[in-house]
Amino acid sequence: MEEEDERKVIVTEEDFQLDELKERIWSKEDGAISIFNGVVRNENRGKIVKRLELQRYEGMTGSELDKVREEAVNNFEVNDILLVHRYGELEVGANIVGIVVTAPHREEAFEACRYCIDRIKEKVPIWKKETTEKNGSEWLKGK
Repeated sequence: MEEEDERKVIVTEEDFQLDELKERIWSKEDGAISIFNGVVRNENRGKIVKRLELQRYEGMTGSELDKVREEAVNNFEVNDILLVHRYGELEVGANIVGIVVTAPHREEAFEACRYCIDRIKEKVPIWKKETTEKNGSEWLKGK
């Protein structure tokens, strides 16, 4: 990700650092910062995962993430929200999604952060292909 990139929604193949995301939107008015970091886990449905491939619907993934962000900003008393979603081939432990919410109070920050990840899972066009140790690769069903 480019340092000068000030967008609040980022879809990228590049890895990200949560501290850098937090610094992009933190202000002195914030009393709470809620952060969610989704990563590739090493096991799913009893199978050992080797890697995860994420594909996006180019042009639509970013606009759907924008909608999720706008919904959360409008429905919760927060100061700011930054969303990052990766695509491409990712190894176990790699960052997939990063959500940073700043707010005057913790309750609103927690609620907005939870709302964002739930809505991302529901409506953002990202497909996951999982490669496991014994079963090869398969596309996972979404919510």
